[in-house]
Parts: sequence; C-alpha cells; structure tokens
Amino acid sequence: MMGYHLYIHIPFCKSKCPYCDFYSLPYEESLARQYIDILSKEIRNLNINVTTTYIGGGTPTVLSPNLLDSLLKSMERIIRRSKEVTIEANPESLTDDKLKLFLKKGINRISIGIQSLREDKLKFLGRIHSTGEGIGAVYKAKRIGFKNISVDLIYGVPYETLESWRKELKAIVKLPVTHISCYSLTPEESTPFYKFKEEIDEDTVAQMFLYNMNYLPRKGFYHYEVSNFAKRDYQCKHNLAYWDNAPYIGLGPSAVSFIEGRRVKNVEDIQRYIEGKNSKKYLIIEERLSPFRRAKETVCLNLRRKVGVEFVRFREKTGFDFWEIEDRDVVRRLIKNGFLRYKKRGKEIIGLFLTKKGFLYADEVCSELI
Repeated sequence: MMGYHLYIHIPFCKSKCPYCDFYSLPYEESLARQYIDILSKEIRNLNINVTTTYIGGGTPTVLSPNLLDSLLKSMERIIRRSKEVTIEANPESLTDDKLKLFLKKGINRISIGIQSLREDKLKFLGRIHSTGEGIGAVYKAKRIGFKNISVDLIYGVPYETLESWRKELKAIVKLPVTHISCYSLTPEESTPFYKFKEEIDEDTVAQMFLYNMNYLPRKGFYHYEVSNFAKRDYQCKHNLAYWDNAPYIGLGPSAVSFIEGRRVKNVEDIQRYIEGKNSKKYLIIEERLSPFRRAKETVCLNLRRKVGVEFVRFREKTGFDFWEIEDRDVVRRLIKNGFLRYKKRGKEIIGLFLTKKGFLYADEVCSELI
C-alpha cells in the first residue's frame, strides 16, 4: 500500500503574530472542543497507510491537556504506524504534563517556535514568550525525554545586523537541539508586517543566509534544504516528503492535500469546516495537475534539497526524462551564472543541484525552470 504523509492543522493561537499568514484564530475552549471532536472522528475514519505525521498550526500546545489527550487517542493507530510524528509547540504553552503526554502517546519529534533569543526582537515579532522561556522549553523537552528537538528561528527583521544574528546562532547551537530551521522574514501582503517590506535590507539578509550555510555545518548541522539544518540522521522526514513531491493528506481548515496530481485545499473557516464535516459536505479548492506540470513542480521541489535533482530517480518518479521537460539552454545559462551545478559520477552527469549562490536565489531559479 502506498505510504501517505499526514498533516493535521490546529488553527488556534493564544495571540496572532503580526508576520504570520497561516490560518489561525484566538483560542476558545468550547470551539476547540467541537473542532477536536470532528477532527478525531475524521482521523479514526482514515483508512490509509501513514508514513509520517505532522501536527501543526496555529499552536497545537495551546490546546488544554484534555483536548490534546482526546486528539492523540484518536491518532493511536496512525502514530503506531508512523516512522516520525512531529508536534509544533510554543514556549509559553509547553508544560511538563503536555510533554509527558506527547511521549506517552508516541510523538517522537517536537518543533519549538523560539524564533529569536533577543528580547527586543521577540517583542517586535509579537511573540509572547521571553528568551528565558524559549531556552527553558528546549531544556524542558530534553529533560522530559525528547531526543529529537527542532527549533524555528527568524532572521532579517528591519535594522537587524549580521553581528547580532551571529550571536543568536552561536547561542542556539549550544542548546540540546537536533534540528534548526532558519527563515528570513517575508512580509506577506495579508499581514500587518507588510508595511515593513521596504525596510528590510536585502543585502544584510543575503549575508545572514550565507552565514547560516557556512556556520551551522561547522557546528554539526548539515544543510539539507534551503532553510533547514540537521544533525546526522535528524532531517525532518515529513518535510523531505514534501520536497520529494510525495502524496500527502491535510486535515483541518486551510490544510492542503496532494494525491495523484490532484491538489485540494480545505476552506479557511473553522465554523464552515465543522458544519461541513457534520453534513459530510465542506468547501474545497481543487486543482488538477497534468503529469507534465507535476514533473515541473518536482524539479523545483527537489532543487530545494541539498542533493538536488537526481536524473534516474526523477525519471522513476515522474515518468519523464529530465531533458524532456527542461530547456538545456536555460539550464546552461543558470550554470554559467553560478546558480546551478551538475552532479557527476566520473564523467557521467547524473543530476543537478543548487550552488550556494543558487540557494540564495532559489525562488528565482525555480521560476526559470517551472
């Protein structure tokens, strides 16, 4: 049976960060209870083989212990079969009891949204935890028994300097973490932070990105994807599946599924989602991709990984030879300009990958290839 990758969206937060464009709403216990009841039934009715599971948000840890217990009870069969089960957490809502519950129920990976180790930067980002709480959350997870701990960081905020970012990374690598995600601040039009779009110094952001690529591997964190670094054997299996264009299923409002070239996005409205599930009718946005389009997307997703596109595997996965869908002249130009490089075995060309410069301009390179 084909293995799927499952994403479960918990659309609640204690407060909305001004840079976030994910679907979320303020936590309300009664609404959360209705939602978890519906979600739990949906999970129990899933008849698929799940390889990895990711519980994201929003803030899953904002749920009360009782609701978390109900959700995880409904997931027992799925968790038992998953090779990796991740839950996202925020420092201010991560308690010893919740951590113990996660481990007891079989969650084996936790991703903590630290975002920064500077008080002024946390305040600017609208985060409601302190530097001490962020650091404490990591040590708490380690003490309770988590072996696979990831942290999220944001860099490139207005007026941030390369030196201050260096100090943050120097402190982060001393923590007992196995995975670090570094995201540059991207003000989206739908967020209050869009007003800062012109205040971000792109040259400084580029310097920070290149510093990540040079510094973190020296500290034992392998750069395996544009924004992600991990210690040996601790790459996020769930996200690797996305970058391999593997099939996945998303549950919850705004969640996306991708199965056999059919991409479906659930309605971004929790009430309509709950009502629709009760009536077995809910709103979705559907897009059907041709095999050619799927192959094009696979190129770009594969290139986000350090290993890049491997031609034999690409043909096995998509049914296309790489050069059937990509223009040799475009690829040659990208190589000449220092964005791409051929992967070789002896004199044989076996693939293609992004250079350091290519990683810096990954989105632009992919737009040339899509």
